[in-house]
Amino acid sequence: QALADYAALIARLKIEFGADDNPVIAFGGSYGGMLAGWMRVRYPDVIAGSIAASAPVWGLAKTMQNERLDWSARAISRGVSKAGGASEQCLWNIRAAWPLLDQVALAPNGLKILGEAAKSCTGVPSARQLAQWYQSPWFTMAEGNYPFESTYITYSVGPGKFPLPRWPMQVACRAVDRDFGVKWSGDFDNVTFGLSLGKLAVEVDWQESKGNGAELSEADIRSSGVMDLLGSLTEAVGVWYNVTKDKSCYDVSSAPAAPPAAALVSTGAGECPSCPVCPDCPPCPVSTCEGVNKCSYNQSISLTFAWDGVVCNDELLLYNNAVQGAGRDMFWPPTYRRGVTVEDVVGPHHTQSGCAASHNAQGLFGAPTVTNPWSDWITKFYGGSDLSSVSNIVWSNGLLDPWSGAGVYPDGGGIDGPAVQNISADGSQVALLLDMGGHHLDLFFATDQDPPCAVEARAIEEKMIEQWCLEKHTDSLLV
Repeated sequence: QALADYAALIARLKIEFGADDNPVIAFGGSYGGMLAGWMRVRYPDVIAGSIAASAPVWGLAKTMQNERLDWSARAISRGVSKAGGASEQCLWNIRAAWPLLDQVALAPNGLKILGEAAKSCTGVPSARQLAQWYQSPWFTMAEGNYPFESTYITYSVGPGKFPLPRWPMQVACRAVDRDFGVKWSGDFDNVTFGLSLGKLAVEVDWQESKGNGAELSEADIRSSGVMDLLGSLTEAVGVWYNVTKDKSCYDVSSAPAAPPAAALVSTGAGECPSCPVCPDCPPCPVSTCEGVNKCSYNQSISLTFAWDGVVCNDELLLYNNAVQGAGRDMFWPPTYRRGVTVEDVVGPHHTQSGCAASHNAQGLFGAPTVTNPWSDWITKFYGGSDLSSVSNIVWSNGLLDPWSGAGVYPDGGGIDGPAVQNISADGSQVALLLDMGGHHLDLFFATDQDPPCAVEARAIEEKMIEQWCLEKHTDSLLV
């Protein structure tokens, strides 16, 4: 509907300003990039071309591929590696922290020791919860991994208008970029490896680990060097968690509270007909009916509420960040079995409970009661994975941005390919990669701090826009 509205608005503006022959170019980043790309797919007569930046249109169940399931985790990890302007030492120290952390938890007073290393205000409930706290902010820091200070990501999904530093992933790495004395053995790529630090040692085989943490004394743990490593990791994630510069300790046990259970449908004491209307009837599409269950929401709305609503209503379910720890990134343990497939991640091919229950409990009615993670209406409507016949789109992605894992690429192309990859045979639809780009960096205003890839990407986009406009004008003269 949004795209149809845009098409109608463009037609109206052309009439109002006498600009019927003037070409129109769509721009968008993130979800806006998805809309910009899809606008050209659905309305090629209205839009002469599109710059679709950081548009994760191939993160859907029907467009995701097995090989790409961990591409988002790989992009995050690139930011703490040499390729992302940091160092390999930073990358490997972060990798070492996870299994060592598990072993510390097994030692006498292990959770207390971990709480000290993490500067926890309230203690550490478990090693897993602490690891999740350590791992959570890297996605958002990677999105906002820009060459300049920016409040874009912190305002969108964080505490507000507090700027991340320029190259925040590199800043985070400064604390971790030194030799802590970690010794490695085995095959990390296959997630069968061993490592030691002081007297602390652990062997890893995929999701399983065996070590000597339980056998060591508290003194052994404290003298091993692991407190230094984890303390440095705390300083690193503080780039995000303490972006407000007012934290002296962290609540590592905090997690979003699960909403209270609520019935999918409220009958309103007989005012609303029973739904479903018969035992064998399908579920109702939404959680209310006319005149009943009026919205009574009186709480503050999160900054991501609008996006959550779009995902819920449009079944815009993205899976590009589901897999990590499979040997090609900085995380551990693996989130799935070896050889994980899209089927494993998405699950059964049938409808599931929608977001109505959680919304109803908050006084927000009208959300879908069911959803289908394998829904193909979007892929059918916008072409799915077969966009080879579409023209005049630049699908740009920054290789430091986790959403690049769900970007559009040609067959055989992707994040390991060249900067420009042709998708259409005529070269008018391309994948454009920025090796030092965060989330749609190319759409930001140019600065003196921009890396060469941003300058080059904008030049390519400008040249293609000129070509699209010239073609549109030529076609108009021939009519």
